[in-house]
Amino acid sequence: MAESLVPPLFEREDGSAPGPFYVIKDRCLICSLPTETAPVNIQYHQRSCTGCSTKMTTHCLVSRQPETPEELDRMIEVMAGSCVEAYRYCGSDPEILRCLIEAGCKEHCDALIRGRHGNWG
Repeated sequence: MAESLVPPLFEREDGSAPGPFYVIKDRCLICSLPTETAPVNIQYHQRSCTGCSTKMTTHCLVSRQPETPEELDRMIEVMAGSCVEAYRYCGSDPEILRCLIEAGCKEHCDALIRGRHGNWG
């Protein structure tokens, strides 16, 4: 059974892989923590920037949703370590929500902020 998603609270980076994990558009600072921690799932990408002097801007995006327990652990580590809180989860999987709460990432879970899943801690 596929996991249900809630509407994301923020706009995703363009080109992101569909699914519950996402990066807030224009928030990532390209610090390298995400791409080094979860290189299978997070990559840099460039897009046009009309207000930039360089005409291009670089951001991280979720290039592939986690498919293994190790990839999920790495994604949670990225979410917990993001200094600008750019990484979000808009899924409803109770086990993933529990893991995110235990990692101190409750505020990164769109479903919990929207109050759709009762009292998760």
